[in-house]
Amino acid sequence: MVAALPWCAYAAIMPSADLRSGSEAMVTYTVQPGDTLWGYAAHATPVGGDVNDSIDALMKINHLDSVALSVGQQIKVPVDGVRS
Repeated sequence: MVAALPWCAYAAIMPSADLRSGSEAMVTYTVQPGDTLWGYAAHATPVGGDVNDSIDALMKINHLDSVALSVGQQIKVPVDGVRS
């Protein structure tokens, strides 16, 4: 959970370069040591939501075929959290 906090802080202060008509605002995040897709998804999932749905959405956004992240990898994350 603590590893997800930098993602949220980063997403809250950085404007997105990926603003297209009809698309969700995104930021690019560089994966840090200890970051996990599960950690970010758990923090970004709305109360009552399913973390697995958020993971699926993040995997789709980033064209990932695994939940494994590598330090230095860049992923797109929604500014307003994950909506499935």
